[in-house]
Amino acid sequence: MATFNNSFTYPQKYFLEGEALRHFGIKALTYKNWKTTLEKIPGRYKVKGTNYYVIEPEEFHKWLIETRIEPATKHNKLHDGRKQNSMKGGKPIRDNVSGDIESKAFVSSLSSGTNKSNGLSI
Repeated sequence: MATFNNSFTYPQKYFLEGEALRHFGIKALTYKNWKTTLEKIPGRYKVKGTNYYVIEPEEFHKWLIETRIEPATKHNKLHDGRKQNSMKGGKPIRDNVSGDIESKAFVSSLSSGTNKSNGLSI
């Protein structure tokens, strides 16, 4: 488990939930799961008279480091030695793409510059 160093500075005293997620690099679905499974998320406060919550970053960050963040090891999900799927040359491979005849006819009509259905030129 990591130790908390209280030398962090934050751009504001409180964050809206979405701002805090972006600031701390947390996915929305992960946060939603925490809200439903955990009784309380430290640093999360309801604003009276409104329908939203704010996050106090120091308390939330301390909880995040102490309970949620672990060092990356070869036994973690993404670091277990499995070969990751990579995109060669930055382009996806499009083998075995099926298509019907109508879509091919539509593409050929676009390349000819006219739309057969209404006679308009593109």
